[in-house]
Amino acid sequence: MDFGWTDTWWPLGGFIVAFTVLHGIALRFETNFLRAFQLSRGAAAMVLTALGVAALFGGLEHWHEAFLYRQTADDWMRLGLLVVCGHLLSDFVWMAYGRLSLGIQPRRDLILHHALGVVGFGAALVLEMGYAFGLLAMLTELLPVTTGLNALGKRLENPSFVTGADRARLHVLFWFRLPFWGVMFAFLVHALVRGTDAGMRPAYLVAAVGMVVLIGLDLFWFRKCRQGVSFY
Repeated sequence: MDFGWTDTWWPLGGFIVAFTVLHGIALRFETNFLRAFQLSRGAAAMVLTALGVAALFGGLEHWHEAFLYRQTADDWMRLGLLVVCGHLLSDFVWMAYGRLSLGIQPRRDLILHHALGVVGFGAALVLEMGYAFGLLAMLTELLPVTTGLNALGKRLENPSFVTGADRARLHVLFWFRLPFWGVMFAFLVHALVRGTDAGMRPAYLVAAVGMVVLIGLDLFWFRKCRQGVSFY
C-alpha cells in the first residue's frame, strides 16, 4: 500500500507528539522520572485498552480466524494501530531521554516488548492484515494501568493504595494476561488446523511465535512481581 503523509505519517507523528506531551505532563506532576513514566504509561494504557475492547466487538465475527484476517486501508482499526505505534515510539523517545539526560538505563524487557509491537504492527499496516489481532492484544494493557496506579499511590504517599495496585498487577498477570495469550495461541493453532488461505499462513506462524515470546515475557514479569521489583 502507499504510505502517504495524509493517511499515515501525519497521524502517526501526531500520536507520537500527543503521547510524548502526556509524558511531559506526568513529569510536571511527578518529578521522579521513573514514577512519571509509570503514570503516563498508565494513562496511555487506558486508551489502548479501550481500543482493545472496540476491536474485540468490531472483529468478533472473525474469531475463528483468530482475529487475523485481511483488512482495508479505510478500516477504522488501521487508525487504531497508528495510535498504538505512536504510543510505542513515544515510549522509545522517553526511554532515550531518560538514558541520555538522566543516565537511567531503560529496561531491556520493555525494549523487547515494544520492538516486537512496532515490528508486528508495522507489518500489519504494510500487508493490510491483522489490524484486529493487533488491537485485541491491547486488552492486556490493563497491566500498565496497575503500574500507573502504583506510581500514583506513591506520589500520594498512600501505602494502602500502593499495596492494592501491586496485588491488582499480580492478579491481572496471573488471571488475565497469561490466560489471554494462551487463548489467542489456541485460536491461532485452531485456525491453522482448520485451514487458512495459503497466503495468510506465514502471518499465523509469525503470530504464534510472537505469542510464545509474550508468554515468556509475562512469566518473567510475574516472577518479578512476586519479588516486589518496581516496574517503570
